[in-house]
Amino acid sequence: MNASARIWLGLVAALVLAAVVYWPSLHGNYVLDDFSNIVYNADLHLQSLDWESLRNAAMSSPSPLLLRPLAMLSFAIDWYFHGANPMWMRIDNIIIHLINGLLLFCLLRTLCRSLPERADNAHFRDGWLPLVVTAVWLLAPINFTAVAYIVQRMESLCQIYVLAGLWGYVGARRRMLAGHNGFVAAIASIVLGTIIGGLAKESAALLPLYALIVECIVFRFARADGKIDRRLLAMYFVILLLPACAALYWVAGHALPASAWENRTFTLSERLLTEPRVLWDYIHWSLLPTAKDLSLFHDNIRLSHGLLDPPTTLIAIAGLCALAAAAFAVHRRRPLIALGIGWFFAAHLLTGTVIPLELVFEHRNYFASIGLYLSVFSILLPPIQARLPLARIAVCVVIPLFFASITWVRALDWGNPLTFAMSEAQKNPESPRAAYYLAHIYVNLSQYRADSKFLPDAFKALERASTLPGADALPDYSMLELCARLHRDPPQGVWERMQNKLASQPLSVQNVMALYSLNSCMHAGNCQFPPRQMVNSFLAALSHSPPDIRVLTIYSNYTFDELHDSARAIELARDAVASQPHDMQMRINLLALLAATGQHEAARAFYDQTLRELPQAQQDAKLRAALDTPARPIGTQDHP
Repeated sequence: MNASARIWLGLVAALVLAAVVYWPSLHGNYVLDDFSNIVYNADLHLQSLDWESLRNAAMSSPSPLLLRPLAMLSFAIDWYFHGANPMWMRIDNIIIHLINGLLLFCLLRTLCRSLPERADNAHFRDGWLPLVVTAVWLLAPINFTAVAYIVQRMESLCQIYVLAGLWGYVGARRRMLAGHNGFVAAIASIVLGTIIGGLAKESAALLPLYALIVECIVFRFARADGKIDRRLLAMYFVILLLPACAALYWVAGHALPASAWENRTFTLSERLLTEPRVLWDYIHWSLLPTAKDLSLFHDNIRLSHGLLDPPTTLIAIAGLCALAAAAFAVHRRRPLIALGIGWFFAAHLLTGTVIPLELVFEHRNYFASIGLYLSVFSILLPPIQARLPLARIAVCVVIPLFFASITWVRALDWGNPLTFAMSEAQKNPESPRAAYYLAHIYVNLSQYRADSKFLPDAFKALERASTLPGADALPDYSMLELCARLHRDPPQGVWERMQNKLASQPLSVQNVMALYSLNSCMHAGNCQFPPRQMVNSFLAALSHSPPDIRVLTIYSNYTFDELHDSARAIELARDAVASQPHDMQMRINLLALLAATGQHEAARAFYDQTLRELPQAQQDAKLRAALDTPARPIGTQDHP
């Protein structure tokens, strides 16, 4: 068997091993954002494959800004053929991961063959480096949540088009350097990869930057005759520099103002100071992972408040600067090291800088980890007459197997909801979210039955989750709901504790969800909560300035459906419109309330006012439907 056949056989073995180690995770349940994006998303539950149903499913993301239609459509098709069973969605996620592994191997093999023909690059051309990097990446525990966490298909599906686009670009540049016509293919690879990948997730916007890094380090804008190809300079000006300027303009208006950070527990400066430490955590988890380090929850990370608070902040920043300087220093002699470091930094440009996202998520390394493994194994893989060749080869074999064992352990945990929740809570004893997730699982297992064996554990876990430093209002809400369903009085102080959090903490998604869930439990007839406590909870949340439109909307619904005070409900809905006059959903809510209470003249006047103030409303079918909402008895709920 020749070397090429052995390499392809090794690739098949790596793909099969990756499928095997992920297999235990198939029996797990949906997790966290899976519910809002998939399980509770009615538009995604296709009953037919007609155009209108497919279009509605593609545009059904619960986020008003991040639609991701290609990913949502893939979930919808899974639901159509397999129903609510999460196993089939995870099978498709594994298949996507394996496709990405195959694309990565092809990309790296083509990239290695594009290196300058020097003696120190010769050993990369045989294909062993692409095989080792691909095997390590397929089995890497840092990539586990991008595969097993169903909703993160958005990330892995996006990377199919990123990797394919990069592979197409590198191949086109090789043809150009050989004197053939490949310029159109180079443009098409980047543009199509970015656009189609962007329909799955915005991470695809980094594809032109990844290609530019390859160009600067490997191809250096050269033509076949060795001169600079000015067409490439013009191409990057159009497809990278101009969009980057537009993105910076958007960031300046939407991410830099203080209002963009109101619902976060950290400021812009704290995020920028903390992320360098997070990047070093990513490097650690990618290269030297342990089962204890890796988790779905990393919400208890210490914030950096200054360069020396904690002191590791300055050390982390200095270390990243040194890493970047080292990449520049070796970019001619060891291009793959520089390329890998460049890809790692570029991959975190969106999620590790000024956009007000959560601080830490492992799946953000799905592409970034490629850069790390490319850098490290281009050093470890022994060239001819290298020192300690057997030891280095052993390391290249042992590391993928070591990674496989950790990923297998994680897959076993994810295969059982209770085991998974207990594992996450044990790994992160100070994580409020991990503690609440365990409590949530116990509550679900109890089925709200007074004789359930899980009930004592549920109460104990909820109490712990609600009192951890940094805990939000969700554990308190769950305690109130559990007591209401069991017809018990809640423990003393729970209402007050929740209200204090709503008043003192930023109105995060979790805190707003607590209010929404309280109202929904009452509307469903499962709970009866004291009106005074409910109103005090809303007032606590509305003590923030400016008032949060989500809270105003929930309070309006509660006032209308439970307090039967339509005048106050409409007043709150008007406050929401005044707070965010360009938010179409707020206008739809108010219009539906006016129509539902029989105030047809006021509804028509507000409808006409909306058409004057927001011309795009002419095309909004939901706005027109809200105008036609029939009058209904006070006490029903329509969630307009």
